[in-house]
Amino acid sequence: MVWTSLGSRLVTGIVFMRWLWLARTNAEVIEPARHRHSPMWAVLGWIVPIVSFWFPQMVVRDVWNAVNPQRPRGTGQLYRTPGAELVTWWWAAYLTNQVLSTTGARLTENTTITRGMDTVAAVALVVAAVLIIKISTRITAWQTNPR
Repeated sequence: MVWTSLGSRLVTGIVFMRWLWLARTNAEVIEPARHRHSPMWAVLGWIVPIVSFWFPQMVVRDVWNAVNPQRPRGTGQLYRTPGAELVTWWWAAYLTNQVLSTTGARLTENTTITRGMDTVAAVALVVAAVLIIKISTRITAWQTNPR
């Protein structure tokens, strides 16, 4: 069971990082405004300690803002666009899952509290998954038909 979970997370992570790298690369073609991070950080942002707490969210937000058809083109800047709060909610849910699933059992030996924290972590993971599917679907659609 543990190996299946680990394997599915690894495969999902690799597929998502590949998608994000491609989406980031395409975003720069669609809107050449300066992004905060190069396409390389679409992958490294998940791996490098410390910066992994905020770089992935920044890359996704920049891609969202670059390809969103509701933003003015050719301004040379990535302005905040409608719906970008989905990225914030996704990242909050993802970090909630990561923190609770990593530290839950270490904070207390009370099994009731630990189970409760594990439940919240699982719910946060489901919320993060639903939101990133929604975000990636929109970004992909916008990149497929940029105008």
